[in-house]
Amino acid sequence: MARLARVIVTLVATLCAAAAALVSGHTGNAWAAGNHTVATSTLATTCDHRPTSVPVRWYIPTGNPTGLIWLQHGFARTADNLRVLASSYADSGLLVAATSLDSVSVSGCGVAFNATDNTDFIRSLALTFAQGHRPHSAVEQSLSAAARVSGRPAPRVPDSLVFSGHSAGGEFALTAADAVRTGDPSDYPRLRGLMLFDPVNSFLGNNFHNSARDLGKAGLPIRVIASQPSLSNTFGQGVRWIERTTRQDFLGVALTTGIHIDVEGDSTDLIGIASEFAAPRSRNGRVLRRLAAHWTADLFSGRRTAAYYPGGSYYTLLLSSDTVTTLPVR
Repeated sequence: MARLARVIVTLVATLCAAAAALVSGHTGNAWAAGNHTVATSTLATTCDHRPTSVPVRWYIPTGNPTGLIWLQHGFARTADNLRVLASSYADSGLLVAATSLDSVSVSGCGVAFNATDNTDFIRSLALTFAQGHRPHSAVEQSLSAAARVSGRPAPRVPDSLVFSGHSAGGEFALTAADAVRTGDPSDYPRLRGLMLFDPVNSFLGNNFHNSARDLGKAGLPIRVIASQPSLSNTFGQGVRWIERTTRQDFLGVALTTGIHIDVEGDSTDLIGIASEFAAPRSRNGRVLRRLAAHWTADLFSGRRTAAYYPGGSYYTLLLSSDTVTTLPVR
């Protein structure tokens, strides 16, 4: 039975990889976009007690970046499916590392469905990013390689970082943040918070529940932009769990007409549209990117830009136009 399960997982992994290759966007190594440059490289880490290389798409802003965001996609997606979001982050002055991981993995090196537990892989990748400010770190080397391809100098790796994830990537980001908290206390203060988009808990294991609970007790700031309950987001179970475990006075919003792939915007593909029987809604995408940009900037600065929180002008406009509702803190 175990052997059959591994065969099935391997087959699904192969199909997902083939689908990702068919729908991936840019095939070049570097290109200019907006007020930033995009370049690809790999990031050295470990999985299953062996060295491994993770593909990374770097979004390098003009000027010195104000912070580093690790951006993780969800199941059956790649970094390319979050390029609109990543570009908006970079245009606001942030350095973005968008990783592409297998959706299904036999060896526990995937983002969603794994034949073996992927907690060690998440921990390895999390600590790799947490220690990225250190001289000659794997993050610094990956960024330098990407910068060389783009023909521009590599910026210094920022001292502060935020983990951001969509769908199953939200569980990955939660688990990674908790791994830094327990595994690297000296670098944990560098992690300023989490920015999650419709986070989804896995059917396997308790990483989502345990990490949300522990991070809630630790007081790590978490911001969430959710869509309406659907099969794609396990009917909102993950968001409800964060609502129950957070110790914050404000968590985030739900888009009243939101669907799971709104965050992808124009970077979605046929697989994303088929999964929702709908295309992303442009207005929802504009709203979530604007909120995410300001909330993330505030995570880095430790301040609140009043307009984007309850009682503020832009937030009030979103409520009055029935664009969002405030997520309850229970």
